[in-house]
Amino acid sequence: MVFIKEDAKKMADLLRSGHKMLNLSCPICNNPIFQNKDGVSFCAICNREVIVANNISDKNVEEKETILNKNTKQINIPSVLISVLTDKLNWISKKLEKETQLDIIEKYLKIICDLLNLLEKAKRAK
Repeated sequence: MVFIKEDAKKMADLLRSGHKMLNLSCPICNNPIFQNKDGVSFCAICNREVIVANNISDKNVEEKETILNKNTKQINIPSVLISVLTDKLNWISKKLEKETQLDIIEKYLKIICDLLNLLEKAKRAK
C-alpha cells in the first residue's frame, strides 16, 4: 500500500503546481492523465507522455478520445494489449511475492491465470 500513498502524493503535488488532471486514464497503469501548462499530456505514475487523439465515428459523428503512447506510430491494438497485459502480470506477480494470506494469494493466482489467457488470445490476434 506504500505505492498508493506515493502515487497520490505525486498527483497532489502536480495539482498544487498548476497541472490539470484530465478525465482520461493512462492505458498502461489506469491512473489519471495530467496536462502541464504547455498542453503536454502525460502519466505521472508511468512517467510517459501520452497523445490524446480525437477520432470521429462515421456512424454517429461524435468525437471519441483515444489515448496513444507517444512512441506508437500507428494503432496496433494487439501490441498495445500485449504490453498492458504484460505490465499487469508483472505488477500482480510483485504483489503475489509479498502476500502471505492464502485467500488473497488464491485471488492473485486466479487473476494471473485470467491475464495469461487474455495474453494468449491477444498474441493469436496479432
